[in-house]
Amino acid sequence: MTALLIDPETVRELLDRLDGLTGDDRREVIVTAAIESGGIFHGPVAGNAVLHLHRIPVTAETEEDAINVWIAKARSLTDHHAHPDQEG
Repeated sequence: MTALLIDPETVRELLDRLDGLTGDDRREVIVTAAIESGGIFHGPVAGNAVLHLHRIPVTAETEEDAINVWIAKARSLTDHHAHPDQEG
């Protein structure tokens, strides 16, 4: 595990809300979660988008990539897996 001191249940609940969402719907859930939790989400600055949500920080080239990386990292830290029809 990690020393990030994440709240696995809160992260799992967010991952459940994100399952099946794409595009703007998924981005809206992430933006709302960042605002409500005091996280950070901003578009590319100097080539990097940043998403730091529930003590899980990631950077990527685009906002969409940052969301994808965050979801993958959050799943790995909480042993949360997407529903089989949601993988991809």
